[in-house]
Amino acid sequence: MPRNGSLCVYIGLTLALFAGVALVPPGLVLGRSVWVDGRFTIAAYREVLAEGRQWSLLRNTLAIAGGTAFFATVLGVVAGYAVACAGRRMRRTLVCALAVPFLIPPYIATVAWVDLLGRRGYAAKLLELSYGDGASPPNLYAVSGVIFVFSLVYYPLVAFATFLALRGFDRRFEEAGLCVAGKGRVFRRITLPLVGPTILTGTLFVFMLALVSFSTPSLLQVNVYPAEIYSRFSAFNDFSGATAHAIPLVFCGVAALTAWGLYMRQSRPWLTGAHRPRNAAGRRSGHGAAALVFTWFLVAISTALPLGALIRRAMPARSFFEALRTAKEEITTTVILASAAATLVTALAFSMAYLERLRLLDSATRTGAGGLRGAQRGSGGALHRIFALSAVPFLISGPVLGIGLILTWNRPGLPALVYDTLLVVVLACVGRYLFFAHRGAGACLTALDPALEEAASVGGVGWRRRVTGIILPLLWPSLVAVWGLTFVLSVGELEATVLVCPPGQTPLSVRILTLMHYGPSRLVSALSLITVLLILAGAIVTLVIYGYARRRVHVRG
Repeated sequence: MPRNGSLCVYIGLTLALFAGVALVPPGLVLGRSVWVDGRFTIAAYREVLAEGRQWSLLRNTLAIAGGTAFFATVLGVVAGYAVACAGRRMRRTLVCALAVPFLIPPYIATVAWVDLLGRRGYAAKLLELSYGDGASPPNLYAVSGVIFVFSLVYYPLVAFATFLALRGFDRRFEEAGLCVAGKGRVFRRITLPLVGPTILTGTLFVFMLALVSFSTPSLLQVNVYPAEIYSRFSAFNDFSGATAHAIPLVFCGVAALTAWGLYMRQSRPWLTGAHRPRNAAGRRSGHGAAALVFTWFLVAISTALPLGALIRRAMPARSFFEALRTAKEEITTTVILASAAATLVTALAFSMAYLERLRLLDSATRTGAGGLRGAQRGSGGALHRIFALSAVPFLISGPVLGIGLILTWNRPGLPALVYDTLLVVVLACVGRYLFFAHRGAGACLTALDPALEEAASVGGVGWRRRVTGIILPLLWPSLVAVWGLTFVLSVGELEATVLVCPPGQTPLSVRILTLMHYGPSRLVSALSLITVLLILAGAIVTLVIYGYARRRVHVRG
């Protein structure tokens, strides 16, 4: 790959921005935890890891992450199968309905379920009227309660992964296997190995999201590592102790990613490298109908019940006008924050994925035929390993990332211009969701035929014209989807932003968290519903633009 000045500048800016977002804040937190009063010490780690309650924190954290991954996978597989079996019109409706639970931030869903199943919730009142004072609903303030809320929030991720796996599955493999073996063996040896990797990817994302979340466990008074980190820093200003509690999260996350990588390395989407047409699961009379009924019932529980509880709690209607009047600055701040974070993270994720692709293609060209696999172990693989560290800001949890941003930008001079403005909150959202955006952009670029770039390169077209004239016109629908996903996640972001919000520039999520402790519940519910409406509006706009972009690309193709 010939070097020129503009490409070197592009590479330098991408690496510098990546380091500033993903490496410097965690590195400063780690350094601050072992460099105390001018000397190196691991006393904080020794003290924290020697505490007896560490086993309780680890048990609760892993139980929540593992339990959520298990139940979300069970629910998601059934829902994804139902989507694959549905007709075209119902499929679109069902996909939109399944997206709503995931778009509701976990802390808002928790508020709604507390109103429904809490000690003073509607279920408790109904049981008291029916069976007397001795009756009580299941205890929501426990590990099982957190798993319940998380499973109903995150199961759509596995549902969409299952649908994509079934949509791309060629049933001729099953038909050939059934000629020589029974259904059970065909399922174990053919179907599961082909659809399993995609489903497992959704399960992995659910596991990671539940592993590092602190808002729902904190609201339900369950001790986990992320909640302990937040309390250590916010209540006691204990940098070292908070960082030490993040180490088990990193180890658990890295172990999960490593196991997933080893499993995916041994799996192949097809038995050969030949292209095969997509073959959806198709409508099945018995199992498909039962899955559809169950999925609609699940949507009602995970969407209609929480939103209905929030609407009921927000009444009378003047609460919404009061919420809009008192929180109009927070609403504006949230939209600006989410738009800026989505734009920056999409641009950075695309740049990272493109540099990986550029190095990979260059290495493959030098090694000749069959060089793509070797290139992955060479220069392309080196960049891939570097950019894989984008998972670090997410795995250390939102509170530790917030501490790292404080250490990075809370300094006199130019850094203060970042720390005292909304830009530090934007960087918090970019750090939190860069890993997911990078994976999405990388998957989209991988699906793009490299022959288009190679032909342009042979014709003497420079890298900038190849990007602007070939890659971006073909890839911009997928980048719109990445932007929209980051936008809706940033609107509901709480865990990192709660520590770094500058005075007078508070987003809605932090305002809601504050009012949960000091404000009226009807105002909290009204603001929660406004947040959900903002997220749904962003999702709808993204879907419309994505559909328009897909049609334009299809017409050009």
